[in-house]
Amino acid sequence: MAASGLPKMKLWYYPQYRSTRCMWLVKELDIEESVEYAYLDMTNVPKQPPEREEYRKKVHPHSTIPALEVEGHPPILESGAICLYLADLCGRLAPEPKDRAEYYNWIMYSSCTMDEAMERLASQWFLPKPEDQDKQIVAKARADSELCLDNLEQALEGKDFILGKELTAADCVVGYSVAWAAMPEMNNGVLLEGRPNLKAYLARISARPALKETLAVKEK
Repeated sequence: MAASGLPKMKLWYYPQYRSTRCMWLVKELDIEESVEYAYLDMTNVPKQPPEREEYRKKVHPHSTIPALEVEGHPPILESGAICLYLADLCGRLAPEPKDRAEYYNWIMYSSCTMDEAMERLASQWFLPKPEDQDKQIVAKARADSELCLDNLEQALEGKDFILGKELTAADCVVGYSVAWAAMPEMNNGVLLEGRPNLKAYLARISARPALKETLAVKEK
């Protein structure tokens, strides 16, 4: 057991990827003494480094990140699942069990529906030449992404955070998606145009020291 009474954990990460959600939450929960950070190079190179193959065999069958190794348990492979586990483990940054319907909903919606739509859009917008982009894929993925953002925009009306006045683990999941939408590589944040609640939310979470520290991590 770690000094805090929590099990020993290893969090596999790559900067600016979905592991940001988990690293941010670890800092908000103040449990870094129990978590070892393990950098995994996710650069797409013709020949993958040997540690990627070792990681695929022992930790994550898809050789992607994040993954959380927990002493005495199988690895946890999804960012939403990791955040749910950590919040439950610590008994913090989550509503009471009877009040968790919306909490579960936003974590799963963001890490499944929203991530999938934005990944399709990013795969096109990240191409260096606009002429290489598939216009049909861009149009459909953008429409799906904007629908997700419209749902968030409405949900944040009159709220500081996704569930109300207090930050929860759901914000670490949802907030990453909003920050992703604002990235320069995502067409200079065009997805947030005309969505004042999302812009205010992004400014609010970006001011948090835990997220600032997480985003400052550039490499191992």
